[in-house]
Amino acid sequence: MGAGHPLEDDGMDEDSGQESLGEDALDGEALDEGLGDDALVETTRPLPADERESVEADLQDLKGMRVVFESQGAKGVVINCTDCGMNHYFGWELLKESLEHMLQTGEPRMHEPAFAPNEEDYIAWDYAKGYLDALGDAGLGPESRFDVRACPWCSTKLEPDYSFCPRCGRTLAVARLYVELVERGLDERDVRVMLTRAGFEPPA
Repeated sequence: MGAGHPLEDDGMDEDSGQESLGEDALDGEALDEGLGDDALVETTRPLPADERESVEADLQDLKGMRVVFESQGAKGVVINCTDCGMNHYFGWELLKESLEHMLQTGEPRMHEPAFAPNEEDYIAWDYAKGYLDALGDAGLGPESRFDVRACPWCSTKLEPDYSFCPRCGRTLAVARLYVELVERGLDERDVRVMLTRAGFEPPA
């Protein structure tokens, strides 16, 4: 998300530049006559083509980031706002919903900031984007994950999107890395040694 990205404006500016309404403007009869059910429906405006393309790209990047980093314990991403100079913390689902809301309505969604977030639980957007790009350049993007149909430690059947075995709790990233390295021609014994030296438990 570069400078001036639409998501950085969350609609929560303290000074909106609009004059406050006086008591006369809130007369009950005027409200009854002027406001109907349609006035409560959120207005929408189509995003310009370039902004829509940018938001769609952000959604795709977010999906890849979640695949890569959620299994490592990341709860979401942190984005540095160029407008206020502060970091904004987003959980995976919160940011996904905010971007989808922007595509649907053309406006950013107001949201509650994360309460006392632990900075170590969030991955910086710019770092994660660079990491994804590097994986893509090496042909190791999230969409190229190897299919592990059963846990190599306890043989429990697995779904493709599982990050951990639901029975033994082991992370499947190690199994996928093992399979990928062997598929690339490395000797299985050498792969086991590398994983062990890196502090991982090789597949059984």
